[in-house]
Amino acid sequence: MRCLVVQTAFLGDVILTVPLLDLLRRDPRVSRTFVVAAPPGAGFLQEQGVTDRVITYDKRGVDAGVGGMVRVIHELRELSADVALVPHRSFRSAFLSFAARARRRVGFDVSGGRSLLTETVPYGAFPHEVERVASLARPLGIEFPAGRIPFELSVPGLAGDELSSVLSELGADSLGGAVVVAPGSRWATKRWLPDRFSAAAEELARELDAAVAVVGSDEERNIGALVARSMLSAPADLTGRLSLRALLALVSRASVVLSNDSAVTHMAAGLGTPVVSVFGPTVPAQGFAPYADASAVVETHLDCRPCGRHGSDSCPLGTLDCMKGVRVEDVVSHALELVGRETDVA
Repeated sequence: MRCLVVQTAFLGDVILTVPLLDLLRRDPRVSRTFVVAAPPGAGFLQEQGVTDRVITYDKRGVDAGVGGMVRVIHELRELSADVALVPHRSFRSAFLSFAARARRRVGFDVSGGRSLLTETVPYGAFPHEVERVASLARPLGIEFPAGRIPFELSVPGLAGDELSSVLSELGADSLGGAVVVAPGSRWATKRWLPDRFSAAAEELARELDAAVAVVGSDEERNIGALVARSMLSAPADLTGRLSLRALLALVSRASVVLSNDSAVTHMAAGLGTPVVSVFGPTVPAQGFAPYADASAVVETHLDCRPCGRHGSDSCPLGTLDCMKGVRVEDVVSHALELVGRETDVA
């Protein structure tokens, strides 16, 4: 059985698709697996080595428009996939599975393109996204392990050398055991206040006698700079400087990660690094909390939450109380508890 997975959503969603890919490649009936993904998710999956081939669909870039879709469809048809699993719930993703000529097309019952699917599974309201996405394999008869579905990410072979090179250019040390801060997010309402990230990181650095590293994408350089400038002791501001592989290396050697509800949260969870995630407009019950024991979510309980399936560019009420209500001391206490728990286990 040749299996195609259509996951063209954001990087965080792609990361949470890794357990499904692991289930597929471990099943003896699955001969080949393929994924179509948008950048940077496509690059991430190639580095993880969890699939036989990744097809990059840059739907907002070079593949925008009909011409790009036709190119991708031609590439998908060459795969001769028997089955297509569609975690992404858009019409376009369902259409890609249909256009790929996969005989069986499995997606969620809430998909915008469910009429193009041959089978649907319920989009559970409360399971974690890892479990929801993995449930797409059930119609194929794939058996699931008891309890938590394994979620393990790997650090690519040359990632450590690449990270060391970047740190050397900045005159920084190896940052082993550092407090890693990821203050960015695609959505403005999902970003905790920069000065509070700074305060929490400084307190943890003192408690753990550790360095602080600020990370994020190139588009998040301004946010990273705000966090760095607010700290009395200058951190290593690596915002926009790390590739995904180097970021994985850094997160894997961190003592703890502080993050919003974003991709870095899921990286830390998959690498087994303790992570504290701040949730504002979204809630853990939606299924995107860190999928790991060594994790904690800090949030403010308000009647207006959640205000959507994901964040937005501005608070619907104009207050952002969901983020302003998250206290520095709560983030710090959760982080210290996680680090202590990790140390006791070791």
